[in-house]
Amino acid sequence: MTASTECAPNEYAQAVAAYLKDRADADAEIRAADTAYRDESAKLAAAVESARASRDEANRSSVSAAALVAETDKAVAVLWRALGDFVGHRRTGPTPSAGVPDPEPDTERVRTRLERSGRLLALARQGELPIEAPRHTEATAAAIGAATGALAVAVALGVLRADDSAVRQAFAALTLFLGIAVGPIALGVWLSWQYRVRPRPAQTLACVGAAVFAVCALAGFFMRGL
Repeated sequence: MTASTECAPNEYAQAVAAYLKDRADADAEIRAADTAYRDESAKLAAAVESARASRDEANRSSVSAAALVAETDKAVAVLWRALGDFVGHRRTGPTPSAGVPDPEPDTERVRTRLERSGRLLALARQGELPIEAPRHTEATAAAIGAATGALAVAVALGVLRADDSAVRQAFAALTLFLGIAVGPIALGVWLSWQYRVRPRPAQTLACVGAAVFAVCALAGFFMRGL
């Protein structure tokens, strides 16, 4: 047997081994490419789904924002007309245009503000706002009480000077009591007109106290001889 005959099987075996190795490498590359393709496809599908979800959310937000704008414009127009009916349309003028938009609008916050504005306007119509009047109103309340008390004494004095009968004496006494009672009423009217608030306890006490003092002092001074 010659040397060339002995080398032929070895070369064939090597060729087969090389072919099998190349085929295995090719299969591995194909599997790796297929895995990478599947991974990229899954990532792309997830990205597309996320984009669709974001688009749908943006569409819903857009619709909600448009509805909120329409609702707000309508509510503001109604409140502005009601405010004009309350303070006069010359003071309010036309409905103001929209201001700078809120970059992060909160639906509940906007509706809460509108509801609070409506409540404040309703309170203002009733003569009351959730605020405190200036401190000097207590002195003014005392002045109002003293004025109504003095007026009551003057009316009672005029009644008694005209005729000192029992009926007129009773009417004069009733006038003095009414002078004390009218003080808080006049105070409430003044505070409602001036500050859109109702009398607080301290103001009412100052008014009644001044009225009682004025009635007692002036009645004792002017009516002691009657």
